[in-house]
Amino acid sequence: MAVAKSDLKNLSLREFMIIGLTLAFGVGYGYYEFEYTAQNKKLDKIVMEMTQVQSSLNAFQKILIDPGKVKKTRAEIVLITEDISKLKQEIEKAKGRLKGQDMEIINDLQSEADFYGVFLKSMRTSEKTLNRSGMRLKEVSLVMEMESDYDALKNFIASLDTFPAVLNIESLATKRNEKILPKVESRLHLKVMVL
Repeated sequence: MAVAKSDLKNLSLREFMIIGLTLAFGVGYGYYEFEYTAQNKKLDKIVMEMTQVQSSLNAFQKILIDPGKVKKTRAEIVLITEDISKLKQEIEKAKGRLKGQDMEIINDLQSEADFYGVFLKSMRTSEKTLNRSGMRLKEVSLVMEMESDYDALKNFIASLDTFPAVLNIESLATKRNEKILPKVESRLHLKVMVL
């Protein structure tokens, strides 16, 4: 059996058109499948990522641009700064109170009592050394025997809250003595901490 040879020169117009259309279809399909579809997938992915970034940016801008939130945040920062400043002042005040000398504190307590009209009959002291939070402190125990009226005693005790020393009221005992009425006798036990 003999194979028929086709001669390209002898092809008819119809055959040329079929070959041309087949080649054009093959090239078009290849371009569509391997180039156009792949580029569209990349483009869709980029558009989706841009949309996500844009929505994140919009949300972030709303947070930053919202004047109410900015003012609120600034106000909170100011309040926190003020609180920190107050705490620093209180720490410095406490350190200053601890650094007072025990004799100075005793003299100041006597002056404070005199100021409020409390007569100190006697004062006994004792000391001991303590280690607290890595600091070496001296604890001075004061027992004060006093005479005063109720108002003077009340004012003196109330003034100890703002007294410039670290002190604790351990006990306060008051008794009535017929000999000194309207005054009363009092016994106040304080502990003062000193560096």
